[in-house]
This record gives sequence, structure tokens and C-alpha cells, in this order.
Amino acid sequence: MSDELWNAAGEEKWALRVALVLLREYALGAESAFAAYLKQLPETFNLIGSYSEDEVRALQYPIGEKIAREQRDENAEAIRLVRKHAAKGGALASLSDERIVWALDNVRSRVFSGRLVDDAKLRAKLLPRSLAVGMCFATFMTAPSAEGRWLAVFAVLALTVFDSTSNSDRDSKTAYVLMPLIDALNHKTMLKTEFEFSGGAFVLRSPREYKTGEEVFISYGVLNNDELITRYGFVDSDNVADVYRFEGFLPFLQANHEPMKRALGADSKRLATLKRTHPELDEALWNANFISDGTAEDKLLWALRAVLATPEEFAKANGVDGFKLGGGAPEKRAADAIQAAVSARLAEYPTTLEEDAEQLKSASGNMATAIAFRIRKKRILSDASRIYQT
Repeated sequence: MSDELWNAAGEEKWALRVALVLLREYALGAESAFAAYLKQLPETFNLIGSYSEDEVRALQYPIGEKIAREQRDENAEAIRLVRKHAAKGGALASLSDERIVWALDNVRSRVFSGRLVDDAKLRAKLLPRSLAVGMCFATFMTAPSAEGRWLAVFAVLALTVFDSTSNSDRDSKTAYVLMPLIDALNHKTMLKTEFEFSGGAFVLRSPREYKTGEEVFISYGVLNNDELITRYGFVDSDNVADVYRFEGFLPFLQANHEPMKRALGADSKRLATLKRTHPELDEALWNANFISDGTAEDKLLWALRAVLATPEEFAKANGVDGFKLGGGAPEKRAADAIQAAVSARLAEYPTTLEEDAEQLKSASGNMATAIAFRIRKKRILSDASRIYQT
């Protein structure tokens, strides 16, 4: 692997760097020390970047469309860098575009990350970026201290990259690793799985007990369905970590909600004041977040109470901070605004929840995943509409 290609990837493109390590081993074929591991890796993935335009539209979620475009752009950039900087006549230069994307998708769906322990012997088992590839089987242990001591490294079978040019850098850089066996376990949204390493033994500690014959899951982390479909190609239909992000929430209310029009008409500087003194509340208004049970995030409710308050209420409360706690007329106005917005958004969808459920029965592949994705989002909105009905 050429230094030119490695350097062109850059530290910020860590996924591509790990993919390059994987591709190097793939190019070695049977001569690779990791041939058995490579053989069992999936040949195809269903990540959102591979969706057709019809499948992306089936998400019925603008953010999903953005994520799909971004992943496609990442794939295209990776291909461009390999084509431009791979050593001519080398193994990487001869790989197809599809194989480069395959490596990226493997990294997206199987990589683990963490900080290297400050141990010279363990660090010595890893090769720095100047050698372009490191080989070891890595296992993770969450640091008990604020300093963040992570990772213990078990020296058998993994593909690892860490970015460092000096010993001082090594103490704080993040390592990205592929972990055979562990990366084959399926995900379930639950308490985080613990990885432990001690005395040459590797331990995967589950947060729950399992019966004989029952599938064992690990948690990839508390991830919403946007992240699951992007990195792993599936969604959790009952995901308690899912979120509905309503982009353009404030502009919608400004154009369609009469109480908002009246409030801003009575105090044209209210929004400017909010943005200047509480930018986080301004952001919450523009991009409203609703958690899995339909509850609006606290910052959104706070912002709405402040923005929709009458001039008299705003003065009496001594400004935005006086609306941090809910109750009374400001709370009702905030609830009415949310109910109006989410109900309108539900009405805009080309299909209803009931129609989605029927379509899901006969759907398959990416289309089934897209329908399940939008069903979960609509359920969040439906719950929000019910919760904030006054």
C-alpha cells in the first residue's frame, strides 16, 4: 500500500483507512494470514448508500435522503482516492469499484473503536500508520477513569489502524479495529454489552441472562434507526432509542400557525433575542426532536413557551430563562404548536400507518426495511400528536 494513498485518506477518513487495510489482505488472497476471516465476511450489504431512488423515497424522511446521498458521496470519494493514489500495478489498483465499496461497508458495519491503553508492550504489538497496517485481535474495556484508559489488546487475529506519528500521540489516539467472532453477533437495543480482557482471556459480558438455544445479542450502542440503517442496513421496529427530527419546525409554524404569527407580530425581536442569548433553543426550534415515545425534547418546549409568550408574560418572566419550567398558558400554547405541526406532518405523508402495515406484509429487501423505518418514525409523530392534544 502506498504512503501516498494512506496520506491522501487522511486521519479524518478513518473508515477508508481501515478499509484499505482490509483490501490489502483481500488482495493477498490465500496468502493472507486472515484468509479464513475474509472468507466469512458478507459479500453484499444493504446499507442506505446502496438504496435505489425508489427505495430512498420509500423512507418518507428527508433526513434519510440526505444520509443516502452522503454515503454515496463517501463511496465515490473513496473510489476516486484509490484510483488516483494507489501504486500503479499494485494489488489495490486492480480492485473493482464494487470491491472498494464492499470494504467500506464491512468497516461501517463491523468496526469497533476506542483509545489505546498507555502500555508500551501492548502498543508495540500495533504497527503505526507509517507501516500502513497493524495486525492484532483487539478487545475493549471501558475506562473506569475520566482519563479514558481504554482497550486491552489480545494478540491474535484482527485488523487494526491507529493514527500516530509520535509516542506522545499514541497515548491519546483512537484505534479502529475489526474483531472476528464478536462482529458476527447481532444487535439488540439494550444496556451496553461489556468487553473485558484479563490474563489472556476474552470475556463478553451480557447485561442479561440467556437460556440454552436462545440467540445471544450484543448492543452496538444506543443507536436510533437513522444510524442503524446507515451503518448496519437494518432497523429496529420497536427501537426505544429512535428519534424523529422535524427539520424546519420553526418555519412551518411561522407560515402556518396563527398563534406564532401573532406572537412574533407583537414582538418582532423575540426570535433574535432567543438566538443571541440561547442559541441552543434556537436550534431546537429549527430542528425539533421527538424521542421514541413521542415526547418533545425539553429545549423545544422551553423555546416554544418563550417565543409564544405575550409581551406582558415575557417581561414578567424576565426573559427567556423565566420559561424554563412549564405550566399555565405558555405550556398550553407550546403543546398546541407541537400538535399542529406534527398533525400536519402526518397528513403530508403519501401513505398512512395502516397502509404502511399492509405494504410491509408483501415487501422484501431494502423496500421492507424502508417501510419499517418510516412506520417507526410515524409512530413517534402519532404519539406526539396524542400527547400534546389539549
